[in-house]
Amino acid sequence: MIAEPLEIFTQIAHIPHSSFQTEEMFDYICAFAKKCGYAVQSDGAKNIHAYTAHKPKLCFQSHYDMVGVGQAHKPLELYEENGFLRAKNSSLGADNGIGVALQLYMMQKYHDLEFLFTNNEEVGLLGARGLELAIRSEQIINLDSETFGQIVLGCAGGYDMHIVFDLPQDMTSYPHSYAISTKGFKGGHSGIDIDKNIKNAIVALMEGIRGIDGGICALSAGEKMNAIPVGASVVLHTHETLQTLYSKLDCEEFLIEELAVCGEVYQKDILVKFVLGLGNGVRYQNSTGVLDSINISLLKQTNAQVKVSLMGRANTQALLDTNLSDTKKLALSLQANAKISIEDFYPPWECSISEGDLLLEQVKKSFAPYAVQICQIHAGLECGILQERLACLGVKNLKILSIGPTIIAPHSLGERLDLEDFKKFFRVLEHLVENYKI
Repeated sequence: MIAEPLEIFTQIAHIPHSSFQTEEMFDYICAFAKKCGYAVQSDGAKNIHAYTAHKPKLCFQSHYDMVGVGQAHKPLELYEENGFLRAKNSSLGADNGIGVALQLYMMQKYHDLEFLFTNNEEVGLLGARGLELAIRSEQIINLDSETFGQIVLGCAGGYDMHIVFDLPQDMTSYPHSYAISTKGFKGGHSGIDIDKNIKNAIVALMEGIRGIDGGICALSAGEKMNAIPVGASVVLHTHETLQTLYSKLDCEEFLIEELAVCGEVYQKDILVKFVLGLGNGVRYQNSTGVLDSINISLLKQTNAQVKVSLMGRANTQALLDTNLSDTKKLALSLQANAKISIEDFYPPWECSISEGDLLLEQVKKSFAPYAVQICQIHAGLECGILQERLACLGVKNLKILSIGPTIIAPHSLGERLDLEDFKKFFRVLEHLVENYKI
């Protein structure tokens, strides 16, 4: 009996599979593929290639790790609400577990396809970067897009930057100490949600304490590198009274708790000037959408040092280079000896499929009667890196595009799968597979 995609997704949701904790999911996918009669190969990055003796007409690809927010370390409790599938007190992992579920479903029915599952995408596209598995098809359908009806032909490149500032000690004798923390922030994906006016908790906290006379004792903020932060908290020593703090801070956004005065205190000006001077959010957009952005993701103070972690994205190499350069310049202008490190720099995936291309036209036809939009997105997909890696492995003339069902607020507690759009997308995929001609 063939398991339906949502049945498979429910099984996946019961297996904790946050990035770097994917061993059980790896075993599940390999066992499922073998049960369906597929041969399985894997590489050192724990990517999985499933294939049969038949010549594949298409390769489908998804990543099998998720951004674990909330209680994602436990089996997820799924529920439906107003036409959406959600997880209780956790991110859902539809990014990209729903793509994995669709691939496993197709394995049960078709044997003229091949499937690529990549690992640790959410922490720097690590699986794609370490790919050592050559596929046999020259067409890849990536299932990691998150708006039904979009056919994505390009995406942003990006980088993770970590900056360590030394905070001068504040020798002022302050009579009051308060723990100030944010509340009620929604969070979201730092790429596709960056233009949706979702407040960044770190920026809000820095705006809140900017005009308060005082110094910081302890500071911690953010959850994930690629998520708009929800939580931020600081222990602030100050001359202000509780009453004046309430007059300066929005009680709907902040909790304030009075503490005993103790601990070393450090000046906050450098940190505040950097966070608020960076221009968090959209840097540039045009009629096609957001093309350049920055998201401040994490803050962590350790005694006299504070580490700021952020993610820059851009859809062209020139914009990405300028984004990175501007951020470095600001940090060094505030503190010449600031320690700056760059991780997970990856180039944009710039469009290589033209209108009229056979693959594109057949995908468009499969969406009928639904409207389609040919676009690029402001998020990091693996497609460009896969194209580069597979070319090195001898797979030439590769064409890649990305499609998917509608997923709202990935990388957050509000993540949800639009069930009606999912049904439509499922029909689109089946039509594509059953009618595709090489």
